[in-house]
Parts: sequence; structure tokens; C-alpha cells
Amino acid sequence: MDSEQYAKRHNEIRKATMSIAKPIDNKHSIYSDEHGFLCIAKRLATGEHIPIPEEEPVILFRGRDKLALPMLKYYRHLCLEDHCTDFQLASMDDMIAKFEQFTNSSSTMKQPGMEE
Repeated sequence: MDSEQYAKRHNEIRKATMSIAKPIDNKHSIYSDEHGFLCIAKRLATGEHIPIPEEEPVILFRGRDKLALPMLKYYRHLCLEDHCTDFQLASMDDMIAKFEQFTNSSSTMKQPGMEE
């Protein structure tokens, strides 16, 4: 998809009603656009969702990744040092709490990259 096609699709998606398929965290969701394409969107503090360009790298950490929780705590520390918004800090706090709850109750914790 070239940049002109992306811009057109981006504008269409912003105007369209998105069908959220799965929330990822307080700020990101996987959704289906009006054409049935699965996309990742960022939710702004206003509640508006905007698509993340396909060429932009994204990363996903699973709750059972034993290194994810320490990484999230460190990332929150970096956000604090960089004077991120309250919205960002609250989103990090919520995600850290969810990862802590999962870590404390799951028997599936494992080193990343290891097979099931």
C-alpha cells in the first residue's frame, strides 16, 4: 500500500465506525474496518481511534512472558522521567497491575522464545 492509498484509507477509517475486535490495552485495539481488514488502532485521550500505519513496527508482550513485567515497570520509569502525560502513566499502571495479577496466579510463566 503506497502512502496515498494509506492516507485515503486512514481518512476513511477515522470517519468510519470501527468494530473493535480485541482491546490490547487502554490505548490500543485490534479492530475491523468497514472493508473487513484487521488493523491496530491507537485510542487517543479523547476516545478517538486512529490507525497505526502498517509499516510502523509494533510489539506485543504476553502475560506469561516472565520478562514482560520487569520491562513494563522499567518502561513506566522511563515515561515518568520523560514527563509523559497522565493518560500514558495511567495506562502503564493499569497494564502493570494486569501483568502482576496474571504473574501471581498463572502456572504458565515462561522464558520468551521457549516452546510451549
